[in-house]
Amino acid sequence: MSALHRALADMHEQLWDDDCGMVRLYGLHLVRETALGAFLDLESGRVERARRALREVLKHQYPMDADPRWAGTFKTHAAQPDAGTLDKDGRLLDREWRDYDPNWRQFLGVILAMVERHYGHVLGDAMRGHLNVAVRLAAESEPVSRISPGYSNIALLHAWLGGEAGLDGSSRLVEGVAAQVSRDGDIAEYNSPTYDAISLFASCLLADFSTDANRRGLGTLVREKVAARLNIVWHPQMALQAGPYSRAYGLDPRLYVSLMSVLMAAIDVSAAGPSRLDNNTTHVHDLYFLPLFARVCAALRGVIAPQPVTAARRHEQRFGDVIATSLVEPNLILGWEHGRRTRFALDQYAPFAMYSRDGFLGVRTRADTAWVDVLEIAPKTFELRCARLEGPDVKHDTAALTIVASKSPITNDNEILFGEVTLQFPGIVVEVRLAR
Repeated sequence: MSALHRALADMHEQLWDDDCGMVRLYGLHLVRETALGAFLDLESGRVERARRALREVLKHQYPMDADPRWAGTFKTHAAQPDAGTLDKDGRLLDREWRDYDPNWRQFLGVILAMVERHYGHVLGDAMRGHLNVAVRLAAESEPVSRISPGYSNIALLHAWLGGEAGLDGSSRLVEGVAAQVSRDGDIAEYNSPTYDAISLFASCLLADFSTDANRRGLGTLVREKVAARLNIVWHPQMALQAGPYSRAYGLDPRLYVSLMSVLMAAIDVSAAGPSRLDNNTTHVHDLYFLPLFARVCAALRGVIAPQPVTAARRHEQRFGDVIATSLVEPNLILGWEHGRRTRFALDQYAPFAMYSRDGFLGVRTRADTAWVDVLEIAPKTFELRCARLEGPDVKHDTAALTIVASKSPITNDNEILFGEVTLQFPGIVVEVRLAR
């Protein structure tokens, strides 16, 4: 058992609430993590505790006759009020992502399907039947047009889940994702320290667990494309993935639990992670994916094998007018992007990130950001450009962008120097924030 597996096992024992039969974290009984904890318990032979946990999880799935926006999905935590009801102030609880999470159909549907596939024989016929019903409900309740092919991690999860349920509509999603990846050469939800891992996990489900040839082909295609990119942009000595990041919950995986770090650890590739795992560790709940990744993603072991960095290597990815560039050197990794104009997950966007042995620096958007470009104007010298949203309800802060750094950079007028890198921002006010 690896050190990370032991850390997860210890954490699970601390978070398990035996009175409620669920995982309790952040003061909440979390539904998805309880299901993942059941998989962990089954891996170690704790069948009865897993069965208890699964019974609790199944209680929190919305029925098919609920509102189509949340039918078949699951509450995120046990005490979450029912979507569609009124709160104490008379407000209707129907806001996506806050009052319900539609993606819990895909996450819980896949997790429960994997529990049934690997351990249904020890859970008993009754539980096996309940799991199969829940998985099918999660798949069949998904609205036909909600998931676009460019929403890569959820599209790939549903491509597999829909195949398991025999849904004809999911075949169009398979074709759409395959067309996008074939056209662009990589998934649309590009280079994300969290969602690359989910897309790779889904690609393994499709390639190795599907009976349909088109789904197997899609899984193989995604796995090959994402792995080829990671073999270039992953720095094995620093154990980090070079930017830019289409979606990132933090700028340094040494400060939060990144699912890509969890996946790399599952396939025995060196990956940076936080030095502590507790309630104050950002996204510590994502560590629960470790045993499922280890079980499902074994085929990645020979496919993802980044070589030591002895000379500079560069990777460029184009999506039409969008150009993302990664530069990996022995003692430095850089990533920057320009041309992105979508607002999808813009609050998680990191259009520039650099890491060295001495620290890191990155650019994050703000609530009023419309778009941001980073242009290379000389070796290791970059210029920031951005636009801000306009409208009667838009509030402009003094700063237009946030620069996050591990330590104080040298700051001049419209310019920051950080190690070998110069970041210029003529005409833009930025906030410089030190990472905790």
